[in-house]
Amino acid sequence: MIRGNTKNTFTLGVLSLMVLAVLSLSSCKEDDETGITDDNQNQPSATDFNDLLTNQVNEVIIPTMVTYQSKMASFTNAVNGFTTQIDSSNLQITRNAFKEAYLAYQAAAVHNYYATANAGLVENTNLYPIDPSMLNDFISNRSYNFGTTAQMRANGFPALDYMLYQPTDGVAYFQADGNRVDFLKALVASMKSKADDLVAAWSGNLQTNFVSNGGTALGSSISVQLNDGLIYYEDHIRESKVGFPIGKSGPNDSPFAADPTKIEGYYQSVAEGNEGFTLQLLRASIEEMEDLYLGKGNLQVDGIGYDDMLLIRNQATVNQDIKNYFAAIYTEINERNSINGNEELYNSVQALVTIYKSDLLPLLNVQDADGLNDGD
Repeated sequence: MIRGNTKNTFTLGVLSLMVLAVLSLSSCKEDDETGITDDNQNQPSATDFNDLLTNQVNEVIIPTMVTYQSKMASFTNAVNGFTTQIDSSNLQITRNAFKEAYLAYQAAAVHNYYATANAGLVENTNLYPIDPSMLNDFISNRSYNFGTTAQMRANGFPALDYMLYQPTDGVAYFQADGNRVDFLKALVASMKSKADDLVAAWSGNLQTNFVSNGGTALGSSISVQLNDGLIYYEDHIRESKVGFPIGKSGPNDSPFAADPTKIEGYYQSVAEGNEGFTLQLLRASIEEMEDLYLGKGNLQVDGIGYDDMLLIRNQATVNQDIKNYFAAIYTEINERNSINGNEELYNSVQALVTIYKSDLLPLLNVQDADGLNDGD
């Protein structure tokens, strides 16, 4: 009896192992067919980001470009009114429209990839500080070409900042020289044309191509948006807006002499006696970075964003950390009246670079394209 039971037990054990093996193979086959295994269940497929990309281009990017286009149209109308009748009232209207357009530009510039990068929006619209002697030479000689690299330091909003705010008497400044009037009109018309072109480009075939370019490999829309957006953030927000004025460039680089004249909107800040507008420009750029991350459009409707991609990968803590870093930047902006001073604002801005490179990109399986070890 004992020997018989042992045999039956052995037979049952073999059968059980065979069943488990079959079930295991079946499970592996099902995982292979769905593309989900224990090792890569958090890795996105080529179509994983379709809804996100659709939301980004339709609700975030294009509305941002349309807003910039609208503000540039209003600014153009204000300039035309001012140059037709140069007086203090029209100068103030022009200055107000300048501020509105400059704020709208901040959001458009964050999307410095594809059509926006090809149009040279950043290079031809907001490199500062300007070279005043170069600007005055262009005006005097009437030899300006706003699309060339030769004029990058006498172009865009920084040149307008100089012309509208540097003179003690702005009305007299324009009344004294028709070349200044012509330069002002030509520059704003060029900027308006570029805004129109951007809306047309993003609303054309690029709109469809952006969504269909799935996956996370280098060259995919996800990789381009995150990497080029982060490069813009590092170069033109962290460095230009905050680092250069306080004498800091890169988290691991040696400090250098601070230069308060290198702030954005410098001449406006001097004329009005404060850096309130400069801080507004910084905040507007950070807000667009956050909207890109959250998938929020101009109406602040919370669509599908990168936060949602983290949540479905069970990364709620990382998502909350990123949101906290954005909040910390706003706190720093709200608690100061100048870009210059301590390094806390710079450090808060840098913290976002760190978590993007150490957590967001790897969790989404996106390679850090710039290859720089500057996220630590």
